[in-house]
Amino acid sequence: MRIAMFSRWNVSCGVSMHTELLGRALVGMGHEVKVLAPMECDRPLAQEDELYVNRCCGSVDYPLDKKREDGWFFDQTPFLDNFDVFVVQNLEIMPMEELNLVFPKIKENAKTVLIIHEGCAPENPSFYKFEFDAIVCFDERYKDRFLLKIFPEEKIHIIPYPFHPLKKGDKKKAKKILGLPLDKKIIFNFGIGVFRELHLLPMLERLSKKYPLIFLTLTEVQDWYDLFEVAKKRYNFIELRKGPVSIDLLYTYLHASDAFIIHKDSAEAVVVSSTVYACLGSGCPVLAYGTNFFENFNEGEIIKYKSPKDLSRKLEDVFEGRENVRLTLRKAEEVVRKDSSYVIGKRFIDLFEKLLKH
Repeated sequence: MRIAMFSRWNVSCGVSMHTELLGRALVGMGHEVKVLAPMECDRPLAQEDELYVNRCCGSVDYPLDKKREDGWFFDQTPFLDNFDVFVVQNLEIMPMEELNLVFPKIKENAKTVLIIHEGCAPENPSFYKFEFDAIVCFDERYKDRFLLKIFPEEKIHIIPYPFHPLKKGDKKKAKKILGLPLDKKIIFNFGIGVFRELHLLPMLERLSKKYPLIFLTLTEVQDWYDLFEVAKKRYNFIELRKGPVSIDLLYTYLHASDAFIIHKDSAEAVVVSSTVYACLGSGCPVLAYGTNFFENFNEGEIIKYKSPKDLSRKLEDVFEGRENVRLTLRKAEEVVRKDSSYVIGKRFIDLFEKLLKH
């Protein structure tokens, strides 16, 4: 099947992560995938683009009227190729007016699918000019809270966000690769939001008196890197690394770590944590602040905490390898196998085939 996906790619965001997990699974399943991606001006790429990626337009973050060496920047040509299915991820952040000009031509040859990342009804009227053949969302919350007010129910399909396939590793080997000490516990945090964990430092300092540890922080944001450089003068257990990193290198960091912490406050919109989906297959325990970013993780597959004091107790459980943590890791493995990117990829193919048949 020839599948085009219009989306961000190889950058630190949930849209890109979903497209990468799904797209690479579809390629691995033998389908011909073309990724039509916007240029990135504010975030570095995590790795070199694959041969099937074409950066052919601007985005909300990359002004459409910005000149490049090869001219003005919305290339219609790759959008007019012959595809069986044309998939758009997070339409709201894409150049909608320019896409709308070529959308009728796309629909002449391909079935069109919109994957919803928006957490509420978009305000931009351009969003509502498109007639997609199918709308995909990750769970019932999206459908119940706003999608049914926008689209016919028969067009809405629920396909969960995919997990990175299970990929466990050797802790000692990973630590040696990364130059980390073998005799200390490693607590890992990474990404563009690492500043949210700063308030945990006093608690981690107290915990470090019982368990020698390193707070391993990886970020691509220079401001946050500089912020942790300052904090490191006070909290010498901080270890700083520069990002971004490829998914393979990210898994090396996770394999080297004893715990992975994610701290996000609640959002008003419907949200999911792409970070959990990307990382849960590593076998590293995930400890997350109990907000609506994690409300769809209710099978015990992650460890939720309510406060720094609660987190400290649960880190002790992890370090001691207690039964509740072992149970969490078993549940994590179950859900990853159930909704891995290849399983979710097959569900998308089933949807595409159904659309093409009708």
